[in-house]
Amino acid sequence: MASILDVISDGRIVLGLGTGSDRAEHAAYGVAFGSRAQRTTRLIEALDVLHALWAETDGARVEGMLAGAPCRPKPVQRPHPPVWLAANGPRLLHLAGERADGIVAAFVGPAEFGRRLALATESHQGAERSGQFDAAIYTYVLPLTPETDGWIAAEARAIGTTLAGLRRWVATTGIVAPPDELAGRFEEYRLAGASDAILVLPNRVPDEAIVALAEAVLAPVSVIATSAGAGVSTKENLVHRLVDVHRIAGRGSDVAAIAGERQWSFDGLWDATERAHGALAGAGVRRGERVVIALRDGFDWLATFLGVASLGAVAVPIDPLAPEHRTDEILVDCEPTAVVAGAETAILSGPWRVLDPAWLHDGAPRSPVAVHEGDLGYLVYSSGSTGRPKGAMHTHGDLRAGIETYATEVLELGPGDRCLSVARLFTSLGFGNGFFRPLGLGAAVVLGAPLPNVRSVLQMVARDGVTVLTAVPTFWAQLADFASRHPVGDALASVRLGVSSGDSLPAPIGTRIRDELGIDLIEGLGCSECSNILISTRPGCPSPGRLGEVVTGIDIRLADPDGVPVADGEPGRLWIRSASNTSGYWRRPDLTRELVHGEWLRMGDVLIREDRVFRHVGRVDDLFKVDGLWISPIEIESALHEHNAVSEVAVVGLPDERGLLRPVAFVVPADGANVPPDELRRHVAARLGRHRAPTRIEIVADLPRLPSGKTDRRALRGEGPSEPTSNDQPSASEMID
Repeated sequence: MASILDVISDGRIVLGLGTGSDRAEHAAYGVAFGSRAQRTTRLIEALDVLHALWAETDGARVEGMLAGAPCRPKPVQRPHPPVWLAANGPRLLHLAGERADGIVAAFVGPAEFGRRLALATESHQGAERSGQFDAAIYTYVLPLTPETDGWIAAEARAIGTTLAGLRRWVATTGIVAPPDELAGRFEEYRLAGASDAILVLPNRVPDEAIVALAEAVLAPVSVIATSAGAGVSTKENLVHRLVDVHRIAGRGSDVAAIAGERQWSFDGLWDATERAHGALAGAGVRRGERVVIALRDGFDWLATFLGVASLGAVAVPIDPLAPEHRTDEILVDCEPTAVVAGAETAILSGPWRVLDPAWLHDGAPRSPVAVHEGDLGYLVYSSGSTGRPKGAMHTHGDLRAGIETYATEVLELGPGDRCLSVARLFTSLGFGNGFFRPLGLGAAVVLGAPLPNVRSVLQMVARDGVTVLTAVPTFWAQLADFASRHPVGDALASVRLGVSSGDSLPAPIGTRIRDELGIDLIEGLGCSECSNILISTRPGCPSPGRLGEVVTGIDIRLADPDGVPVADGEPGRLWIRSASNTSGYWRRPDLTRELVHGEWLRMGDVLIREDRVFRHVGRVDDLFKVDGLWISPIEIESALHEHNAVSEVAVVGLPDERGLLRPVAFVVPADGANVPPDELRRHVAARLGRHRAPTRIEIVADLPRLPSGKTDRRALRGEGPSEPTSNDQPSASEMID
């Protein structure tokens, strides 16, 4: 078909391909929708067929698909018509660079357009391909003239909105401007690398609108006008799933958020979201651009995150109290258009605007934009193996899996529940159990104190009637110790369920919480890369020292280093298949290749399965968690090396007296130096934060070495040399290393 059209058009066809994202369209034509990975595989097969037919027009062969197939008539363009791929994620962008001639980027701002083009161009150059590589922006557009309202009146009536509402909606997903401004708007995309523009007009506009558009953009940009179709919807915006769906169901007056004496209903949260959207848009934030949220947990955090999502931009929550260099690393990495931060957070000067959160409440209200469920919605940052932050990319649609699986099946959340997470909202655990899972099912979120401790949390639980309390194991250990010294009375009487996640919970602590405080405490394993809890014990069925069973709707497999599944009772590296899996790490193609394997994510956790129940063994590298946050030994060692009393140092994670992992430093003193442990701890805390400061410092004469000369961390952990196994399966200690 492409070849025939190329002949008819005298060599002017461009063939656009994609993986397809419209379920209804697939169903209408009787084509199985399949998973994202399956659709990508079909796209690769289509490219195989196209290139084979165009290369051997008299008889092409593709194993399993073609055998001597002709392609007649031959296309006019040689060696073949250009092929553009609709691509947003790293995998398709790299595929486009390696095997196509251009990309189509839909409904994104110039900055995001440039980022996608850079990824595809990098692969194009890496594949040593010659020829031009094109890039087209696909976006809504509407010229504002005295006739505009007449053009769109029929469409506004058809979709049940006002003329102003339709104009506003198109503006949030594309370009609405007077004719003399349109060329300038397209120039922004040209400067970002766009070679072409595919412009989408609202349905039912007359020919005069197309003529006016063509006249307005008499610039070196080709114009292909189409009418708006399916594939985007305001219902795919995560704001709809977390807030508007409850208003539609008649629960707009229900409590959605509580912070001290203040409460917000879902109606109030919706109003704050629309105002934050308007303020951010007025500050120059556009669809697809990043907005860093450096705020303490509270109403400002909620309004900002939801306002960013409503705009179609990408929210990036970070720790507002992080050391300055850590914040700077994330800002440089994600290059936000704006940073919403309080006075307590030091923000590096840069091309981004720094916004006061109070200002967002005064914006002119704007309704949520329509998005694809696969559009990027938020980044969750954690530390990589070198300590450099890495941002797991998640779409608007990724929240659905966490709401419809774990939150529904295990937590059984619903209207009337009040959920408090001691883990902060910028962490994966706090973001899930303290924000989107409760709101997604109509429960209320209770926003915590700035620096929570056991006493303040108990006061909040009693005051606000918390029914589901989530925390990392450290808090549960502190609560158990506190309760042994102070009577807690009925402070926890409202709690029907406690949740422990973030790292391993020592069995004795869980038992004490259940037996002495009467809390039904469940444990689980989740990750920022999946934005969900994957494995969990169930209410009423404690399993001390174990993680429980897989959550319905998520697939888990354990494999050896070669990817071969291991037997029950054998340690294996965790692989995850879930609808909420990340597409990769922001601007980290190296780590993304290690993580993403088709539909599966290969994690660094090592688990053992015993009759459907899983037990956590450790990590395949040397990273460990403290209070739900990843700790990099290299980062701590670097800070300690700054002190003149330290000659050499190695840091590992070792359990304290309660069985909780804590950083322990082994220090070789500088010649004649007196090593002051308390001073070293304060030194690290000032640079990296208190949770990264070593809880114990051991003074040693030398560090153990491997034959390569590297520090032998296994020896420091007391694990000793590995022993040969009797079969091909690695031992647990080998897997950890």
